[in-house]
Amino acid sequence: MLRVTGLVAGLVAAALVVTSATVAHAVPADPGVVVGSPLTDPALGVEGASQVLVFTYRTAGADGLSTAQVLVPEGTAPDGGWPIVAWAHGTVGMADTDAPTRSGVVYDLYRTLFSDWLGRGFMIVATDYAGLGTPGVHPYLNADVAARNVVDSVRAARELVPGTSERWVAAGQSQGGHAALATALRAESLAPELDYRGTFASGAPTNLDRLVGLAGPDFPDLRLDGLTLYMAYIASGLRESRPDLDVNGYLTPAGRELVDAADTTPLAEFKPMANRMPVSDLFGRPLAGTPLPQAVTEYLGVPATGFEQPLMLVQGLADQTVPPALSLWFAADLTLAGEQFALRLPSGGHTEGLGQSVSEAGAFLERVLR
Repeated sequence: MLRVTGLVAGLVAAALVVTSATVAHAVPADPGVVVGSPLTDPALGVEGASQVLVFTYRTAGADGLSTAQVLVPEGTAPDGGWPIVAWAHGTVGMADTDAPTRSGVVYDLYRTLFSDWLGRGFMIVATDYAGLGTPGVHPYLNADVAARNVVDSVRAARELVPGTSERWVAAGQSQGGHAALATALRAESLAPELDYRGTFASGAPTNLDRLVGLAGPDFPDLRLDGLTLYMAYIASGLRESRPDLDVNGYLTPAGRELVDAADTTPLAEFKPMANRMPVSDLFGRPLAGTPLPQAVTEYLGVPATGFEQPLMLVQGLADQTVPPALSLWFAADLTLAGEQFALRLPSGGHTEGLGQSVSEAGAFLERVLR
């Protein structure tokens, strides 16, 4: 592991890129758990979990509801209760059927992570995010909403599972790495009654707002995995969150059609649609010099200051979805801001890098949660 403290100034001058169980959906009268029911669906079960619960809870974004699952370790809770890992998943799509509480654990790697954390005695709370599996448009990469979804899932899970610790961390991959970082900057103000201990983020699309701001009809083909898909998802979320911006006015007719389909088309169908369209065909005019770049920064930007608890970042050096340049740029910004953090640079790709860091992630969580 590379521990970065005061060193990485002047690193990067490249702006490359990024980047169920059936649950009732009644609108709750009060914050907290709406529905909680034990599940036996093997698609949701993970080795080392004594119980898997799916619940709906009140939060920010979409129509004010999200679904989540909680995985309880085997055995007896320690003194003080089970410490909590709030997991934020990577991109699985925007359609309700793509929600992990409906589709199951997406990657075997996630099962490996969850089993490792359960074996260490950590309870896992995994949000679907608002609008993904619940009514309304999923505000993809909306930093404020994602943080609230994560924080509120922890609050709700603690109502559902007695004997749970106040100690918790946020952990995430890709879209979820972004959510974990956004959570770190808001956790103590949103949930001062809890004891926030740290953040683990892998493959997080930091500095993405600077890249999106360069989009337009002359945007070059960067040959990065899923770039048009992510741009369309961001446009869909931003359009829903900021109707005053007239996002449609920046899109081509074909781009508007793609963005219209984003929230209702399952990922398996939407991905080939997006892959057929270069980013240059998505936008009818450049975003530079318009209100859009600043709005995108306000929507999804992650500042490099304010990380008061331990922070560990993982970035695969062969990542073709979130290129290392973006994460190194963020690391340089963190260093220049005087932030303390750990940076691990495994050789693998977007998910493979996380797979090469399972033991390091577990050790980090042990240090901050005990």
